Amino acid sequence: MNLQKDLIDLLPLGEQAVHELLDDAAAQKARLRQNGPDTEFAGRTAALYFEKPSLRTRVTFEVAMNQKGGQALQLDAGTIGIGKRESLADVARNLERWLDVLVCRTFSHELVESLAKLARVPVVNALTDVSHPCQALAFGLTAREHRGNLEGLTLVFVGDGNNVARSLAELAAFCGMNFVLSCPDGFELPVDFVRQILPEFKKRGTRFEAVTDPKEAVRGADFLYSDVWVSMGQEGQKDQKAGHFLPYQINAGLLSAAGSQALVTHCLPAHRGEEITDEIMDGERCVCFDEAENRLHAQKAVIRRLFRATGRL
Repeated sequence: MNLQKDLIDLLPLGEQAVHELLDDAAAQKARLRQNGPDTEFAGRTAALYFEKPSLRTRVTFEVAMNQKGGQALQLDAGTIGIGKRESLADVARNLERWLDVLVCRTFSHELVESLAKLARVPVVNALTDVSHPCQALAFGLTAREHRGNLEGLTLVFVGDGNNVARSLAELAAFCGMNFVLSCPDGFELPVDFVRQILPEFKKRGTRFEAVTDPKEAVRGADFLYSDVWVSMGQEGQKDQKAGHFLPYQINAGLLSAAGSQALVTHCLPAHRGEEITDEIMDGERCVCFDEAENRLHAQKAVIRRLFRATGRL
């Protein structure tokens, strides 16, 4: 088994590792329900370095460590002062002496990559402006629970080609799903990423495409996925984006166009009345809170894998 030290993106992991993480996430969920908390992470410490606000990510990583017998602590970005009070390398060399895993939510993707290179302990990308692999794994577990085998299913991301869309595309490729991005012109996923991911879809005979018309894009979809139109740190673009994205709201009309088989989810937090309506969020076909719950179990699987990779389990 090829175990990498860090989780920065799903693409470098490969298909086998993604399936193993989903299998273990399901096992962790079943184990908790049957036996309650355990002590597998006893004596282990996770630190959460967050430059952006967080509810689900912070709570689920802390609870994951606590339920497995470990502990978690929050690092205040302003107090740590990476690159201000001391160099990134010196911060990494200190943290690796005390911690067993470093969980980072940052604006800069390069910062997380640099910490992973510098620190001897595992580093987890808990969201950057580029990607959000933990969210994609939680979706994968949720989709398996609701649909079983993911091969041949179609996931349509409706909205901006952002960090969540990128990670979902990576997950879809490895799980044999079709991935469709429906967004206005100019808001697609980066061209270099598309060139990188396309061979993974072609290898499995599945499709990756961008479709401007949302009603055309969602026709026959198994899952519609939504996210805020303006990501954290990009609030200045709200007025600019609003006019472009109004047709991309997930509402009763768009869900009807998808068909009766379609389920809806959202990475949260949701701006109700913008990218998704109350009627859909609170409806029986929305599984976003199942996905939020599954963040906990997916993150346990991630930590377990990285602890094994570094001899901590």
